[in-house]
Amino acid sequence: MMSISSAARLISSRSVAHTRCALQASACRRTVSTAAGSQNSGDDSALSLLGPLDMRRMDLICHRGPADFEGRVTEVTNNELDWNKTIFHTMKNPIVAAMLKERFGKKPLWADSVISDVTKTAASLPGKQYHAPAKIRHFMATECEFKNEHADGGFDDHLDFCAEYAARYFPGCSPNVLFLHSICGVGTNLFPMDFDKLPQLEALLTPNEFLHVQAFPALQRHLFISLLKSLREHQAAKGGLGTLRGVTFKAYHGATLTLEGADFWDQLNYQLIHNLDFLPLQRWSTYVGDPAVRVFVQLHQLLRDEGKLLADITADRLRDAPGLGDAGALPTWESVS
Repeated sequence: MMSISSAARLISSRSVAHTRCALQASACRRTVSTAAGSQNSGDDSALSLLGPLDMRRMDLICHRGPADFEGRVTEVTNNELDWNKTIFHTMKNPIVAAMLKERFGKKPLWADSVISDVTKTAASLPGKQYHAPAKIRHFMATECEFKNEHADGGFDDHLDFCAEYAARYFPGCSPNVLFLHSICGVGTNLFPMDFDKLPQLEALLTPNEFLHVQAFPALQRHLFISLLKSLREHQAAKGGLGTLRGVTFKAYHGATLTLEGADFWDQLNYQLIHNLDFLPLQRWSTYVGDPAVRVFVQLHQLLRDEGKLLADITADRLRDAPGLGDAGALPTWESVS
């Protein structure tokens, strides 16, 4: 079984350590592959995405953030779902497996008002913005294993959503990172690519993209375990994160990586975009202790407070959610700990 260090080390402004990967990335920061990015496929509007992306993901694309759909959606058991084909099949703990099935083993039945709103809004937005480079798709299809499904669709659906969101709402940063974010490891201990193929992957990407793709799965786990808590404690103790240079940690393949300066904040924004795809559809007030909700709430707040919310992600639609109050309740959820 693969393992990583249980803690990521924060780097203050007095630290001087660098890695080859971090130095390369700094020189190529915000370099976007010419084959990716904001090119239009010729479709008139984002309605062309409806079908490839489900209604939930389309709503996130249309409104740039989550909502509580209580009263406008009914979630029913998805009897067609083969759990053994999902990314969650590695979870052997029966209690955890039952919780995951309760959360993700459902399909939504949407009210006409939601469908009408999404289709109307999508019609006013530009068409598909992310087109994965053919060389990357070929590598994923021939050298990797992406057959496992998310509970609400194929793995490709998840990757396409994350990359499309980044292409639209995270300007200046490559959406290729989120299209490939799972290639070096999935949170459920799946590894789509053998690590001896890292040089092949590196040849397909800019140094900055390669750094972020390597870092993503390990940093995601660190955020959920202890890193986000450490960042919030450092923020509270120092009155902000202005003295923080970045973080050093071990990637899943054993390399020690450092994310400093802009790379550190960019990675946290990538993580926040990814987290959008794991949030509840309704009754948010009952999910205060949910790990995905906790990370979204706290990371969104931290980035906003530090002036580093670089991706266009809004929590405005949660202000009037049942049980959350009407005064920006999401950013002040201090009970989420």
